[in-house]
Amino acid sequence: MRAIIAGYGYLGEKIAVLLRQAGYELTVVRRSSAAPEGFSLIQHDLVAAQLPDQSGIFDAAVFCLAPAIREPAAYQRTYCVAQQNFLAGVHATRYIYISSTAVYPDEAGDYYEDNAAPHSERAATLLTAEQIALTETNACVLRLAGLYSRERPIYHAGRTVYAEDRLVHFIHRDDAARAALHAVQHNLTGIYNVHDGNPLLRSDILRHLGHNAPADSRLPQRHIHAEKFRSTGFTPIFPDYLSGTVFAENT
Repeated sequence: MRAIIAGYGYLGEKIAVLLRQAGYELTVVRRSSAAPEGFSLIQHDLVAAQLPDQSGIFDAAVFCLAPAIREPAAYQRTYCVAQQNFLAGVHATRYIYISSTAVYPDEAGDYYEDNAAPHSERAATLLTAEQIALTETNACVLRLAGLYSRERPIYHAGRTVYAEDRLVHFIHRDDAARAALHAVQHNLTGIYNVHDGNPLLRSDILRHLGHNAPADSRLPQRHIHAEKFRSTGFTPIFPDYLSGTVFAENT
């Protein structure tokens, strides 16, 4: 079995390792000339040019590039231009595109896969990129919630003091990588929200970590539903944010 992945960073490296462990011969597309051990390397800047046509058909292709800066043009170049340049040279039986729950407004309500909206410039770009992905045969879009690990916990002592409370959704980086492998192995298609199933109030997290916390919110909250993905048989290793940071032995 052959797989190819665009992006070998915080999440992509974990996805690549899991694919290799699952028996895939893996090719990594990245700008750096440093070849990841055990993988084939294509050194290429997908933002700058189309990927040369790759011989044969891959059993799986994964796109998980992330912009270096939070700026509209960078989002457009990374999610849309680079993705199109990647797909121009790749032919795959299954295609996994890593997206974000940022496609949902930060407003109270229940959000399912079918009610995303271009509520911001970033959300509009993400939705355009998803449509690019879905033009591929057997494409699967995974909308990941807040990505974290014990080494990169999001909430820590050095963060800015938060003035407002809110319900926050998470997926541990290792579980996000497992979700990508799960989508490949189960030949999933369409759009899925992915989080651990146990969103927490920001105030509860900060108090548990011993940091200053905003007053408990009594207002309605935003709930992003991930039952569709869980119904495919996926169960996270880390059932909530605290399990993946405070109590995690290994990440």
